Amino acid sequence: MRLSVVVLAASIFAATMIAEPVVAANAPIETVYTDLQTAVGKNVRMQDLEKAFKGCSASRGWKFQKVSSGNLIGKLIVRGKHYVEVAVKFNSKEYTITYRDSKNMKYDPEKQTIHRRYNSWVENLDNDVKFCLK
Repeated sequence: MRLSVVVLAASIFAATMIAEPVVAANAPIETVYTDLQTAVGKNVRMQDLEKAFKGCSASRGWKFQKVSSGNLIGKLIVRGKHYVEVAVKFNSKEYTITYRDSKNMKYDPEKQTIHRRYNSWVENLDNDVKFCLK
């Protein structure tokens, strides 16, 4: 009898450890960055800022198009199924990255929530641009 209790307890513990990551994976929603504003810290030429967005983020898959002076649209496709689009507005002193559109990212405009990876992709983009401007 004592052995069966130990085996049952071990089985319940093992099932809990296996099931827990599955539950976490099924709840990938968090508040979306609607605007991420960054001060450049020094005056930079507009061309250099545009070049930083286009060049420094390319290794992560971001593609940028110039819309007008100081305005870019960035697109990212991850694993062929997640699509994110951001608008970038910038001048020689600062830039703002704003959510624009997405597909397969569970975006809810009323709750302002999105797939948890969106924020990390935007943070990585922001960090890549900052690094290039140093």
